[in-house]
Amino acid sequence: MKTWFTYIAALFFAAATAFLFADYEIVANTIAYISGYLINIATLVTLPVLVFSFTTAIASLRKDKMGGNAASSIIIWTLLTGIILPFIATGLFYLYPTAFPVTSSAGSSGDMAGYYVNYSLYSNLNALNMANPFNVMATASTVLLPLLILCWIFGAFLNPTSDQIRPAYAVMNSFSEVMHKIARFYTQFGYIICYFALSDLFLSTYIEKTLIAVPSYLIKLLIIASAAIFVALPLLFSICTRFRRNPYKALYLSLSSLLMGLSSGNIISVIPANITSGRLSLGEQKRHAVASSYFFALFAKGGSAAISTYLSLTLITAMGGVLDLSTMVIITLTVIAVSFISSASFGMESIFITYLALKLLKIDLYGAESALLSILMVTNGIGTMLDAAIMALGSKVTAVRSKTEIEIPYKDYV
Repeated sequence: MKTWFTYIAALFFAAATAFLFADYEIVANTIAYISGYLINIATLVTLPVLVFSFTTAIASLRKDKMGGNAASSIIIWTLLTGIILPFIATGLFYLYPTAFPVTSSAGSSGDMAGYYVNYSLYSNLNALNMANPFNVMATASTVLLPLLILCWIFGAFLNPTSDQIRPAYAVMNSFSEVMHKIARFYTQFGYIICYFALSDLFLSTYIEKTLIAVPSYLIKLLIIASAAIFVALPLLFSICTRFRRNPYKALYLSLSSLLMGLSSGNIISVIPANITSGRLSLGEQKRHAVASSYFFALFAKGGSAAISTYLSLTLITAMGGVLDLSTMVIITLTVIAVSFISSASFGMESIFITYLALKLLKIDLYGAESALLSILMVTNGIGTMLDAAIMALGSKVTAVRSKTEIEIPYKDYV
């Protein structure tokens, strides 16, 4: 059965579950526990795929001298999406100014957001000290960059240009194929993860009540997401591919990635699904699908930046701030800059970007940023879904620009 059907079915079944068990706290707690456990499994799958597949992908790109082309495509797509999507959020706020919804349950006492951001920055800076490779592996689920650097170094020297290195390359490539089989299995049955995570998302939103009390705020977040997915990203994709590929087909074949991002709120869990969809449905070569997916997971945060831009502007408005157009532009540019390092906080990007951008601009909201915790699952879910769309379309752009893609028959789609 095609993944687009199973994942959409999981979405509807999750909505039905939330509707039926909305007032049963024990059900909500049980689903939350299962969801967290399954998302941890998703992270566990992603890391060995990185170690073996990313290493061989870099070696293969270097062997055929295609690294420069892939790198330029990744950088261009990352910058374009990272700059344009946040300005969509700014434009919506400019047309329809809105204050952040504040209810009796919103947020936490004290500067909880600040404590978390400071801890994330300290942990990531400490992890960049790669003196102990085993420590790099242990912390990779939250700090992906050091492991990515190590794999890139090994991949660069695994280039099979001599008889002595070719056997090592063959062994790594064989392990890589095993990892891809695991990633395919994960993608085909990932709707189970998606079901529990979406059920947790819907139940948590109902229990918390902030967005139930002010549905117009959620509607505007969804408008930003819709404008990005159905207008901005397809247009950018068409320009980058010279209007030779259908962006909506690529999005349709990547629904598993988008819904995994929405449900989990963690871009790491999206990577295996994106690689599998890219290879087996979109016709991307393994090396391009793998290399681009991990780089986009780290740096292509235009979706999270768009949501964080809107959160920043509405928070300032809720605290009585008056924003003119030039101030909005400055805030948006700061959010964009911070978004490129937001992988320091997987699963919490919307809070990380918003808090750090406001502090860099010396805008003191007296701990009001902690109110973001009340709707974190929704904002991070929407932001990650947009980042997953950027990843899916960006991987296809990389394949198209390298002229290595192939057409996959419908019967072979995952």
